[in-house]
Formats: sequence, C-alpha cells, structure tokens
Amino acid sequence: MNNFSGIGRIVMDAKKGNGVVNSLLAIKRIYKSNDNQTADFIPLTLFGHQADNFDRLTSKGDKIGIDGSIKTSKYADENGEVHYGWSVVVNHFYLLSSKPHNDAPKDWM
Repeated sequence: MNNFSGIGRIVMDAKKGNGVVNSLLAIKRIYKSNDNQTADFIPLTLFGHQADNFDRLTSKGDKIGIDGSIKTSKYADENGEVHYGWSVVVNHFYLLSSKPHNDAPKDWM
C-alpha cells in the first residue's frame, strides 16, 4: 500500500509545464528535531485537470490537505553519477485556507 495524506502550507507558487504542476508543501512537525527544523518540506506533483485546478486555485501560503502516493525516481547526471528523488503524486487536494479565491466558481464554497 502506498498512501500519503498531509496538511500543510504551500511554500512556493506552482511551477507548470506540459500538463504537470510541481510545488512544495511545508508540514509542521509536532516536535522540534535535533537539527532545529520545525517543518518537513514535501515535493508535490500533479497531472492533468488536477494540475490545472491546483495552479488556478492555490498560491504560496495557502493551507491545503492532500491525498496521494509517493513516487521515486532515479537519474544519472552528466557525469554519470546516479541520483534519487521522490515526490508525492497528488490524487486530491483540499483547500483549507479561510480566504476564498477571486477566480473560484461561485458555487465552489
């Protein structure tokens, strides 16, 4: 089973290209770690209509909830060194900010 659910704030405006949107979600930790970090930063990836809606309805600082799955990747750079990456592929997102967006449909809320 590969499920991820989280609530946090969008750290950067969406980067859109070829029907794909990438963003970053900060999720506050419930404890202070040894490295003094108070949040984890989760890379997000959205596709198709979800990507369009995310780009249109969200902006930096908005509080959202997400459901998705973790996707890993592997690639070699120009020197042949192998790198690994990961992101959460978002299946659903939920707007949790109290402010409505001006471009949201009237029946959205």
